[in-house]
Amino acid sequence: PRDARARGGLLAPPRRLALAMSSPDADLTLLLSKALSFAIIAGSVIMQAPQIYKIVNARSAAGLTPLGWMSSVVAMTLTVSYNYRKGYPFSTYGELIFIMVQLDILILLVVHFNDGGVAWKGPLGVAAHAALLAACLSGVVPDQALVTMPMGLSCLSGTPQLVKNFRSGNTGQLATLPVFFAVSGLSIRLFTTFAEVPDPMVLLSQAIPWFLNSLLLAQLLVLPGAGAAAKKSD
Repeated sequence: PRDARARGGLLAPPRRLALAMSSPDADLTLLLSKALSFAIIAGSVIMQAPQIYKIVNARSAAGLTPLGWMSSVVAMTLTVSYNYRKGYPFSTYGELIFIMVQLDILILLVVHFNDGGVAWKGPLGVAAHAALLAACLSGVVPDQALVTMPMGLSCLSGTPQLVKNFRSGNTGQLATLPVFFAVSGLSIRLFTTFAEVPDPMVLLSQAIPWFLNSLLLAQLLVLPGAGAAAKKSD
């Protein structure tokens, strides 16, 4: 509802922040949460830049599977829509919007370098994403589906890359920094959600990708990349 978004949407964080700062008993938890939230949003603008650069520079998407990113885009679309419709503060989910755009770019790059199908698959994928977002925001998709489906999609998005890395014994062109940023950001986001959003389902939907990204980060730290694996085989 419109009044819910007015209370908890874009206008709510500055009001609550100002109230906390003017109060004798300043809510330090809220102040810290807001500061961390906006830091996450700022960092998310370039979160996937290292991965995009690595693919473009190598002109290769070897070892990368777009299925995980596609699942992440759908999951984030549902999560953003749920938070918006519930009127939760933008600062608690805003980074997902910027990450979605970057993941769309990554998917296009993988499709382009793997099978050259960007000429028709790219526009079709973008149109499908826009249609999904419109359906979610318009209320066609029920709230319960918006909050529960991302959990399963998170497992679907993280598992293929984890399995591929395990089977191949290397991490291919996967970049470490975006995964590290994801784990760090999700760790902070768990705290800010707990502090600002009274919704355990939202908290759980963030705990699952945090766990999967932590496993992926562990693989990146232990397994060799594409270059090291090629030298070893020679």
